[in-house]
Amino acid sequence: MSSLHQTDLPCLRCEWLWVYDSLVPTTETWSKEIIVPAGLFFVIKGHGRIQADGHEFDLPPGRAFFSAPGMRRQWFAQGTRLLSVGFRVTWPDGLPLLSEGLNCAHATLRLNALHSATRHLYRTVHGARRTVTHREASGAPVPGFTSWCQREAAFRTWFAVYAETLAKLDIHPAPVRCPGDERLNEVIRRLDSWPLAKPLEIAGLAAGLDFGSRRLEQLLVAESGLTPHAHLNRRRIDTARRLLASTTTPLKQIAHQLGLRHASHFTKWFRRHAGMAPSVYREGGGNEAV
Repeated sequence: MSSLHQTDLPCLRCEWLWVYDSLVPTTETWSKEIIVPAGLFFVIKGHGRIQADGHEFDLPPGRAFFSAPGMRRQWFAQGTRLLSVGFRVTWPDGLPLLSEGLNCAHATLRLNALHSATRHLYRTVHGARRTVTHREASGAPVPGFTSWCQREAAFRTWFAVYAETLAKLDIHPAPVRCPGDERLNEVIRRLDSWPLAKPLEIAGLAAGLDFGSRRLEQLLVAESGLTPHAHLNRRRIDTARRLLASTTTPLKQIAHQLGLRHASHFTKWFRRHAGMAPSVYREGGGNEAV
């Protein structure tokens, strides 16, 4: 990762989504186009196919697939079992650390260190359990501060091996820099912590930062391409997907958490942004990346 400056690294935001080892839940049918985070999976048995970036990848046992964040379609044969890790590592503006060069397949034999590190990560997070599904792995709460620390350390250790492997494959992060104005970093921090059920107040975001609401919007759009409302709406969409994919929380309760009054309002809003009804998304386990 030599393209990064040392001053860039403290800006990175890491969100560890899952590590699991399980049969895939949906087989013998192509998915619709789905939004996926960055990730990696090893095909332990069975067979898979991925369509992304205009290419189709054939994935028999003994192959590994490096997923780029974005859109893709997927198909798996019945009985396919995967060892999978999903994560988001982003800059403060939400852009991913890694995207170019991903969506690629390699033989597991070429990735011995990474495969061993992934097995070690799974054992550290899940102990002696032989099978943990995607839904269980992405939805389970972390039981206490000590466990959270251990989990965080385990993922970061794994990510170091992942990054080293990508470097050997000549895949490097884009040299995106942190925003130069610390006030803009503070705005993004405030957006990231803004209660999802509370209407956004631009004046509140700009309070104490020596620039007005209009200037704040201009700077944020210039830096990240997103207005403050679009930034908050993206958080709402991510939260909705997570709750639908990994919990049984009623739609009415999800609606209230996102500031929507009725379940019908949530259904209409989610369909507009995700292209499907919440019930369909939930039945497919979120159709998340594997």
